[in-house]
Amino acid sequence: RFDVPDRLFHSVGSTYRSALDNPADVKELIPEMFDPDCSDFLINSGGLRLGSLQTGERVDDVLLPPWAKGARHFVRTNRRALESDVCTRGLHRWIDLVFGSRSRGLRARDAGNLFHPLTYLGPSDVGGLPEGERRRAEAQSAEFGMTPDMIFCLDHPPRGSAPLDGGRAIMTRDALRESYAAEGRPSWGGGGGGPSSGGTAPSAPRADDVIAESMNLLETTDAVGSTNPFDD
Repeated sequence: RFDVPDRLFHSVGSTYRSALDNPADVKELIPEMFDPDCSDFLINSGGLRLGSLQTGERVDDVLLPPWAKGARHFVRTNRRALESDVCTRGLHRWIDLVFGSRSRGLRARDAGNLFHPLTYLGPSDVGGLPEGERRRAEAQSAEFGMTPDMIFCLDHPPRGSAPLDGGRAIMTRDALRESYAAEGRPSWGGGGGGPSSGGTAPSAPRADDVIAESMNLLETTDAVGSTNPFDD
C-alpha cells in the first residue's frame, strides 16, 4: 500500500523547496541518489497506479531538474557533485551537525539543529517508557526516524587538516549515556550542559546556513537552458 500521492516522492524540485522552507520537513538522501547503477528508483517502470496530486497531476516517474537528461544522468551528476571540492570543503560542518559537536546540547540549539525530543531516545530508552509513551516514541521513529548517535565531541577538522585526537574527540556509547544521565532525559536535543555544550564559538555556522551554502550552486542551475557545473 502506498502513501497518499501528495506525500510520495514525485518531484526533485518540490522536495528540494519543501526541505529548505519547511522546518518540519527533514529528508535524508539515500545511497541510490549517488549510484548511477540504481537510478531506476526514479522511474515507474512497472506502471504502478500511484494516484494524482491535489493539483490533478498524475504521479509517475520522478520529475527531475531541467538540466537532467534522464535518471541516470541525474544520479551520475549527484555523484560528481558529492565527490567535488565544492562539497568536500564543507563536509566537516555537516559532520559536526549530524554526528558531532553541534548535534546535541547547547551548541545544537545555537546552530538551530534541534529535533523532536523523542528522536533522541535509543532502543533501551524506548523500552523503558510507559506503554502510551512507548507507542508514541515508536510511531515517531517509524514515521520520522531517529537522530544519529553523537560520535565526535570536538569540532571535526576540514579535509586536509590535522586529524582529531581520537582519545579526546570520539564520544563512546557509554560516555553518551552518562551525559544523558547527567542532564536528565534529553529534551529537544539535551539542552543542558553535556559534552557538546562547552565553548560555543560566536561564528559557529547555523544548520540552515550550511544547507543553503551547500545547495546554492545546484539551485542556480535549476532553470531551463542552464548548464550544470558537475556535468560531463
